[in-house]
Amino acid sequence: MQNWWNTYFPDVWEPMAHLIKTPEDTVRECEFIDQVMQEYGLTSLLDLPCGAGRIALEMAKRGYQTTGADANPAAIEKAQAKAAKMRKNKPTFTVADMRTFTSDRLFDVSVCAYNSFGYFSDSDNEAFVASVSKALAPGGFWLLENHVLETLLPVFTPKEYWQFGNFVLLEERTIDYHNSQLVGNWTLIMPDGSRKSYQSSVRIYSYRELIALLKKHGFTRFSAYSSYYAEPYEFGADMLLLLAQKEGK
Repeated sequence: MQNWWNTYFPDVWEPMAHLIKTPEDTVRECEFIDQVMQEYGLTSLLDLPCGAGRIALEMAKRGYQTTGADANPAAIEKAQAKAAKMRKNKPTFTVADMRTFTSDRLFDVSVCAYNSFGYFSDSDNEAFVASVSKALAPGGFWLLENHVLETLLPVFTPKEYWQFGNFVLLEERTIDYHNSQLVGNWTLIMPDGSRKSYQSSVRIYSYRELIALLKKHGFTRFSAYSSYYAEPYEFGADMLLLLAQKEGK
């Protein structure tokens, strides 16, 4: 299961991403981000990992200077093709590993959307946190949308399936309690009826563990929500939407 993301995201996520995350979802999420940036007078945003760039593209349309980075070259190609069609304020996109991302500039905000945290070993997950912290200006914000133990365990089921357009996706799940890992066995049924199988393993942190990790890398203030409507975070929420602020000057 090592480096499972190298096949899962190009083969499973990308063909269905536009069905899983609709334009309406993107607008709602970016409304929240927009409100944060307006409240604090922020102008630049890093979308990491960005996939095909839906957050960076939408925020660029709203007038912000945006950059997207992702390890999947095919996703970056899609993002660049969409950016090329924009007449002004085009975002920039680059192929980069989130664990080792570096930039010549500092950003006001970084976004990690839709359960994109915890793919790696503890040390590599920490490397991702460190790379985001280094990319943010003093006083900058990291918006992290992810499951934690307090959101996952109350709703955990061993099996679930979804239909996205002509695709059917089945996930069979187990929890490795020794390592706090959510282990998934995925079956993708293609429109022609053929099947492909994949595996995933995601580290699920408790809220306390996650906050401790972010504090270790310079984040000092935290606001926790359970949705992009800014509903308060609580045990059993659908997700954790964490707005973490890096220490200022």
